[in-house]
Amino acid sequence: MATESALHSSPPARRRLAPLLWLGIFFWLLLAGQGCGSNQADKSAEFSRAFERGLEANGRHDDDLAIAGFSEAIRLKPDDSVAHYNRANAYSDKGDYDKAIADYNEAIRLEPDYVAAYNDRANAYGYKSDWSRAIADKSEAIRLNPHFVEAYYTRGIFYDRKGDYNKAAADFNKAVRLKLDFVEAYNHLAWLLAVCPDADVRNGEYAVQFAIKACELTEGKEGSMLSALAAAYAEAGHFDDAVKWQNKYLESDYLKSNPLNDTTEKARQRLSLYEQNEPYHEDKP
Repeated sequence: MATESALHSSPPARRRLAPLLWLGIFFWLLLAGQGCGSNQADKSAEFSRAFERGLEANGRHDDDLAIAGFSEAIRLKPDDSVAHYNRANAYSDKGDYDKAIADYNEAIRLEPDYVAAYNDRANAYGYKSDWSRAIADKSEAIRLNPHFVEAYYTRGIFYDRKGDYNKAAADFNKAVRLKLDFVEAYNHLAWLLAVCPDADVRNGEYAVQFAIKACELTEGKEGSMLSALAAAYAEAGHFDDAVKWQNKYLESDYLKSNPLNDTTEKARQRLSLYEQNEPYHEDKP
């Protein structure tokens, strides 16, 4: 019996030990919880450092380093929509539009009302000349933010590229109503109304008004505005003015600094039309 009593406590003894056992478990759980909290804090700090590295690299236009920083942030916090969005922007800046779109998709999945993600995914689709998807995303961004002036402007460009000229003109008009000093929107609207392949959309007098507004806002120092003004005057039948402003355009530095947007050869061809009292019209896409 002595051996058995040494091995087994009596019921009263077990009851006395029970509170001590539970107290020990309580302290163990408390310490374990503190450890988890510490680990979580460390992980959050690592995430913040990785995210900041991505932002800093992005500011320096170092796309690869930005992608690496945001990728590390995503590894630490896979459900962070902002990290996916910023990595998408870095991929887009690098020209890797498919990977950018994949990250925009994930950002939108995590945050369905992410206006900026819709807007920038539209731009990625635009770079791929996928006008329908680009327009759909711009439209969703506008639905979520009806005063998103840049979305109206870029959707106008996509409509123009798609050949839906009336909708393009409507979006440019909306953009300048929302932002009265929106130079690029005035210029695009003037150019569209002057050179549109669709005669029903062209309006020389309105084109001149919008082109003059763009030139006033830039004090006549932006070459591309001079080209639009020349085209507008030609469409309105004021060919002397068209020749004058096209020559000024050719004298500007714009063609040298923006060879992908226009060439001296094409600019001189337009000048030749104006000298023959003919307007310039673009071909349908």
